[in-house]
Amino acid sequence: MASDEEKDQELEGQEGEAKPAKSKKKLIIIVAAVLLVVVLGLVGFMFLGGKEEGSAEGESGQEEVEHEMAHVEMKPFVVNLSSTTNYLKVVLVLEYDPVIAAGPAGSHGAGGEGGGDGHGGGDAAGPTLPGVLGAREAMINDSIIKVLSSKTAETVLSLDGKEELKEELIEAINEASGLDDAPITNIYFQDFITQ
Repeated sequence: MASDEEKDQELEGQEGEAKPAKSKKKLIIIVAAVLLVVVLGLVGFMFLGGKEEGSAEGESGQEEVEHEMAHVEMKPFVVNLSSTTNYLKVVLVLEYDPVIAAGPAGSHGAGGEGGGDGHGGGDAAGPTLPGVLGAREAMINDSIIKVLSSKTAETVLSLDGKEELKEELIEAINEASGLDDAPITNIYFQDFITQ
């Protein structure tokens, strides 16, 4: 019987060791489940939080669609460059913000809204520029001519020179517009010929 008692004690010892092993397994499973819930909660929060930001961005994106930039092609400019033997012929397409170009609320410039459909062409029918810009077209044309005629052929033929010319033209036109905010955001060269 002594051997039976020893066997019982050994079995009890093994069961005692098995119980902590089972409780460790249960503890690991519980910890893993809690971590899984926390991770899924964080991922869900990030997706929901991202959608809220996305919807806020979508709303501002809709505002940008409402304020979509418009384009208008100006009549050709032919000017003497600062070196007396060279000429420059250029046709500019102005990219502008129609809300700013419309001017302050309640004021209407001559010529109305061009919307980028005008082709210039030099018709005497009226201004080719929209809103307040149309009312100040003579000043804007003068500014453009001054900037263009101050350049040399070597300057305007290089890529860097063209980019610098665009920046100077944007600044000069925005200054000549007489508006607090800059209506012209970009300029594109439709034709660019030097001789």
